[in-house]
Amino acid sequence: MKRILLCMTVLVLMARAVFAVSWTEHVIDGNYNGVCSAVAVDIDGDSICDVVGAAIYANSITWWQNDGHHPINWTEQVITTGFAGACDVFPSDIDGDGDTDIVGCAWNDNEVAWWSNDGGMPIVWTKQTIDSTFTNAHEVFTVDMNDDGNIDILGASAGLDEIAWFENDGEYPIHWSKHVINSTFGGARSAYGVDINGDSLIDIVGAALLSHDVTVWFNNGDSTWSEYLVDGNFYGAHMVHVCDVDADGDNDILCAAYMANSIAWWRYDGDTMWTKQVIDDTCYNALGVYAADIDGDNDIDVLGTSDQSDAVYWYSNSNTDPIIWTRYTVASNFNGAWPVHAADLDDDEDIDVLSCATYADDISWFESDLTGVAEEHEVHVEKRYGSSIVQGPLVLPESKGHALFDISGREVDMHHVPPGVYFLEIDGHVVQKVVKVQ
Repeated sequence: MKRILLCMTVLVLMARAVFAVSWTEHVIDGNYNGVCSAVAVDIDGDSICDVVGAAIYANSITWWQNDGHHPINWTEQVITTGFAGACDVFPSDIDGDGDTDIVGCAWNDNEVAWWSNDGGMPIVWTKQTIDSTFTNAHEVFTVDMNDDGNIDILGASAGLDEIAWFENDGEYPIHWSKHVINSTFGGARSAYGVDINGDSLIDIVGAALLSHDVTVWFNNGDSTWSEYLVDGNFYGAHMVHVCDVDADGDNDILCAAYMANSIAWWRYDGDTMWTKQVIDDTCYNALGVYAADIDGDNDIDVLGTSDQSDAVYWYSNSNTDPIIWTRYTVASNFNGAWPVHAADLDDDEDIDVLSCATYADDISWFESDLTGVAEEHEVHVEKRYGSSIVQGPLVLPESKGHALFDISGREVDMHHVPPGVYFLEIDGHVVQKVVKVQ
């Protein structure tokens, strides 16, 4: 799935030495009651990242429009205030009309729904309910589950102990068919859809808070699933994220565990073999986890949140075997830190952090200021070329004339691209900025 963001020019940093990352907090909204989800995405098609969020006590889904100025001015745009216990949001082009729609779930309303973006300005949002019996709906995720060209929806229901996916038939209006993957997944909290075993089929990874499980369901390609327990003792497993942590060409699993006070990853060793490696066992009441190249050194770093410590952390990857993780603090005194996301919010070619403090009703972004940067060349991208935000696998043309570079100017393997900011070169000319966010 790809979101296209048109842009005028970009600055390429061709030489760079990174010594530290410092962070400056910018509050987007300090009064969003019970904010518990936030994602950066271009909502209005103006080439810059906006933010969409959900607040469980405000019963609200809202987006904040980024005006692209420095400093950024954010304009609140309410999508709904009648979604009781709004718990999670996930942006995606559900109806295939080229703009960003919003999928959300509500804990109190037991509902999964989506809001269609009409593409106007101001945007008119039209709600369409997918399931109103998904008890204590906690998380949603979008992906084309069955490779029919339509975006489907994955969900985790804490009340039903259920992981399920909702099939989009591609018609207008869309009709949804529910498919239950597992209905005994105690206190299901998280679901993530991605190809784990390299067979080009979308598999599912889930986290269960009460049964303390991290589980994978491999897609057999015939509407059946093979379940494998990755870890049955990761106490309070709360959120999963998937990416190629060790750059070996296959996807690994990350998880945050509330009761274990832990952020960990499981290296996929092929078939059904997994090797657990702890990143941090003092991330007290860990709730959120995300992965991106934070420091621009072309490896996967990790973000995590601690509810008890009111902190957002990032973990620097040593790019060794085994990986040594060094913890740094993005934010402290961030009361009830929960969701965390990474994106280039100010369009300055580095990765910033987006997070929420649920108890403080605060949604903020943290500006990255990479120090020790030497800028030797400026390369301006021609207007006719676009900039792309990519979620999921990055697919680029197979050509000797194509090359991909990170923000330090190093060429990277186009088949193994971690989340981060990159530049596409065609026949010796930089023509496109690529922001990979998952």
